[in-house]
Amino acid sequence: MPKSQMNAIRTLLTGALAATAACSLSSAALAQASATQATNSTATIFQPILLAKNSDLSFGTVVRPISGSGTVTIDPATGNRNLTGSGALLNTGPNAAAGRASYTVTGEGGQTFSITVPASFNMTRTGGSETIAVTLTATATTGALSSALGATGTSTFGVGGAIPVANTTASGAYTGTFNVIVAYN
Repeated sequence: MPKSQMNAIRTLLTGALAATAACSLSSAALAQASATQATNSTATIFQPILLAKNSDLSFGTVVRPISGSGTVTIDPATGNRNLTGSGALLNTGPNAAAGRASYTVTGEGGQTFSITVPASFNMTRTGGSETIAVTLTATATTGALSSALGATGTSTFGVGGAIPVANTTASGAYTGTFNVIVAYN
């Protein structure tokens, strides 16, 4: 190969290397030291959840059996009272009106909530120390508020239960308290 062609190839290769080096430097010079990305932020605000008691749980007036035992139940959905076993139910006298405890939940429309009711609690005889164990049952463990987000919604539920009554149960009025809790899911 003649010397002039060799010089031409050498010049061409040198130029190509110089161009490659210049491009590499340009890329490094063009690299970013920082980057920006717009990000959205959101929040949903609910009105407080409220629980109002409409009525208390009442087992009414019960006549204890002469012998044996019975169980008085209040249906959580209907409030109907029933007696199984021995004893009798009276529809007159103090606390004659029997029925379920009922509640209204108010809060952010369209939202679900949980219902927490204790499994049991004790009622104590007024003026004494005797107790009756009450087993509780709610109509549901969850609920949904009517309406839609941005509006007030409501829902209702009930709590019933059962008490044992034996021939040895002391006569008198029995009272007790239990707590019901509702919370947004």
